[in-house]
Amino acid sequence: LFIGFGFPYEGPAPLEAIANGCVFLQARFNPPHSSLNHEFFRGKPTSREASVSSQHPYAEDFIGKPHVWTIDYNNSEEFEAAIKTIMRTQVDPYLPYEYTCEGMLERIHAYIQHQVGENPCPPWGTISAWPPVASLQVWVSEPQHTCTETCRRHGLVCEPTFFRFLNKEEVFLQ
Repeated sequence: LFIGFGFPYEGPAPLEAIANGCVFLQARFNPPHSSLNHEFFRGKPTSREASVSSQHPYAEDFIGKPHVWTIDYNNSEEFEAAIKTIMRTQVDPYLPYEYTCEGMLERIHAYIQHQVGENPCPPWGTISAWPPVASLQVWVSEPQHTCTETCRRHGLVCEPTFFRFLNKEEVFLQ
């Protein structure tokens, strides 16, 4: 059992533990940590508003049970029940595909094959954009949901490279 105490965010240790057959137990952040409510994110060049729901959101969202348990550490009954269940559970080592050698090489290949030339922000719809703009799907989030949550609800991954196409007045007016 590998227990996360909330920091560091999104570090490699939980993934290493899971790859070696451990269960990762982490706290759910309520409210999620962001630059609005947590000192760590203040002044950072990225805006993480309401997006860090646990110490390792990737593990929470893309690995999940039985390898990753995300619970309310302030709820002693939930904590105790999780520990008891985890201790009775046998898990095999698990390495998500994207962290295998093949997955990493696939990402590097895609990055090299689809590098944008001298124009880092090509016109809408040009073939040099990667991921292809044709794969863009636009969904409007409910006020209480983040882009990431809305994309997941539709079986998608929120792709920040598309933001340059979306964050324009004419797109919002549509």
